[in-house]
Amino acid sequence: MNRMQGEITISELAKLMQVSTHQIRYFEEKGILDPAYTGENQYRMYGMHEIYRLAHILLLRKMGLSVQVIQECLSHLTAEQITPLFHQALANTEAEIRRLQENKHFIEKLLVEKAQISDIEEGTFTIVQWEALPLKLWFEMQAAESLNVQKLMQHQGKIPNLFEKDIHYVYNDSGRVGMYTQEGQGSYDLLLPAGSYVKRTLMVQNEEQLNAHIQEFYAHVEQRGYMCSGPLLMVEKSYLSLFTPDQLHYELFSYLANPEEVHV
Repeated sequence: MNRMQGEITISELAKLMQVSTHQIRYFEEKGILDPAYTGENQYRMYGMHEIYRLAHILLLRKMGLSVQVIQECLSHLTAEQITPLFHQALANTEAEIRRLQENKHFIEKLLVEKAQISDIEEGTFTIVQWEALPLKLWFEMQAAESLNVQKLMQHQGKIPNLFEKDIHYVYNDSGRVGMYTQEGQGSYDLLLPAGSYVKRTLMVQNEEQLNAHIQEFYAHVEQRGYMCSGPLLMVEKSYLSLFTPDQLHYELFSYLANPEEVHV
């Protein structure tokens, strides 16, 4: 093979730049990278100029720029015109970092909660201590109703990443249930008081089982003589069903007005 000034083949270029020959051919098809020349044997040959150009292409692609924008950057855009593109690429990268951080926090939460429920036998009644919990209202419905597809469609988009969150069902004396999510900062619609709560962890397959467990919860509270005040709280943690695909995970809570008299 006759090489003019130490040029390399497409396979050698791919190996040098740690990309595939397919990717180099794609850039050629899009008109942003040409070989230095094509030899008599039809081998594409690349020199230092093409190596630097491919390096620039890969850097711009790493920033998320399209092939069309890369063509403009490498052909006629000025430094002043290119700079805003890099600012936008930085903003996009920061947004992606935030997304990955949120994903990391969710996975950590998932693993922590899985470890916690593994330490408690399902169906066991316990007394837990809670800090004050601010909640944000999603929507309300009749207590006799169930959460269904139509309800989700009516109230879609109000809660980002809904199925990564704890859904709080708050049952009140009016026969309605408020659907809430936890509000970490800012305003809230309901503040559950700090203190002692009766808690029961459940995993159910259908609504009939859930209703039966709620009645058992009320019966247990009455039998033990617990003085409970405020609404019944049911927390749905659907993400824990990743560990039990055929069952949904719920937790029932009721605020204890007489914690000093309670014997577990």
